[in-house]
Amino acid sequence: MFSRSPRFAMGLMAAASVVALHTSPALAFDPSGNEIADAFLAMLDAEEGTVESYGAVNTSGSEVTITDLVVKDEGSDEATVTIAKTVLSDGELQSNGRLKLSALGLENLNLDADDGGMSLQSLNVTDLVLPSVEEITSETTTMNPGYRTFEVNAVEIRDENGKVADIANISSSIDGMDGDLPTSGQFSITGAVIDAKQIADDGGKELIELGYETLSLDLSSSGKWDPDAATLVVPELKIDAQDAASLSLSFSLGGVTREVVNQLEANSENPEKAMEYLQQVTISNIKIRLDDASLTGRILDQEASKAGVETPVYVAGLTGSLPLMLGMLQNKELEGQVAQAVTEYLTTPGSLEVVASPGAPVPVSQIVGTAMLAPQMIPQILSVAITANQ
Repeated sequence: MFSRSPRFAMGLMAAASVVALHTSPALAFDPSGNEIADAFLAMLDAEEGTVESYGAVNTSGSEVTITDLVVKDEGSDEATVTIAKTVLSDGELQSNGRLKLSALGLENLNLDADDGGMSLQSLNVTDLVLPSVEEITSETTTMNPGYRTFEVNAVEIRDENGKVADIANISSSIDGMDGDLPTSGQFSITGAVIDAKQIADDGGKELIELGYETLSLDLSSSGKWDPDAATLVVPELKIDAQDAASLSLSFSLGGVTREVVNQLEANSENPEKAMEYLQQVTISNIKIRLDDASLTGRILDQEASKAGVETPVYVAGLTGSLPLMLGMLQNKELEGQVAQAVTEYLTTPGSLEVVASPGAPVPVSQIVGTAMLAPQMIPQILSVAITANQ
């Protein structure tokens, strides 16, 4: 989920940058005299951005409140972030320079930039640990902010021509930890509404042609990693587009050791090195399911109209060409399954499900090798099956 579109990623990154921007040791703001507030402001004082001003810093019990905070980025986008109210709860400046908070709350955040911006009504994070200024500016340290729960409400995302999307709620939680590594958690986006008329590229035009002037989306996911058993299970990652379709993915992996996770994180910017460790992972099962809610019919009607034929005639032409297209699988049993499932789905759109359930876990290295030498064998190695409308 994270070209100019999609704006979701840009918006979330902008919000995250408020929490932890790359900072400069030289402070551009006047210190308030409050240790917790000044530590937080120092983390926002970025190399290409500065804490330009704030209204006041007030203390009430264990809460420190900063009002009317303004952070400016003098880079190419000329971005300005304003936050009406920032509340830091139970702040503790640790000996290593990190800032620990039981909660961080932001109210009425607005980001304005040359190419658009975003706003949100509230952002709340619990059990937050922010890296020190030295860690943020270091080229070798990769310490990222840690948290237990994260929630954003009432997000509006804009481009230079106006509003592109609204998001009612974004929430995330880390439900288990193994040292500094998360072991379980969940994430969701609800009430996301995209305005197709405001999408600049061809995607917006295509949505409108299909009858979607706006598109409402929900996304949800969860996962659990057991470092001792070296397994990673994602029960479901689901994208649900109202009156269009929903797509869900679930999988179970083995060989996901602590070393593999640490090395993948350490080599996130070195794909070749990361792939060496990824090949140690094994695939136990994968399931992909598509549930139609009118999108398939709209696409078929549109393509049939372009071809100048009725939809049933167009579908018959597609399904009739399946045997020829499926010959590349070189697996008669699977060819028959695919042809039957796709024909049934296109004739009466309902659901389409692909399941890979090998008898024993298959190493990624074996899949990569097979893909290079005999790609048609991959469905057989993974014991792939496909069904429709079940």
